[in-house]
Amino acid sequence: MRYRIEYADRRCCSFANSRKDLLEWLKILNDEEIADIRKVYKNGATDSVKETYAKYIK
Repeated sequence: MRYRIEYADRRCCSFANSRKDLLEWLKILNDEEIADIRKVYKNGATDSVKETYAKYIK
């Protein structure tokens, strides 16, 4: 499962290829303000999962 991390300033976004990678990104991005975290499905559809990972965002 891929995840897209969208930043508050809308300058760019980062992708994580698994939940483990996502948690690593969230540790690294402690200075960035994250606007949304979206789960990307194989068909291209996305769902917001920011509430699920809110406890990992500092």
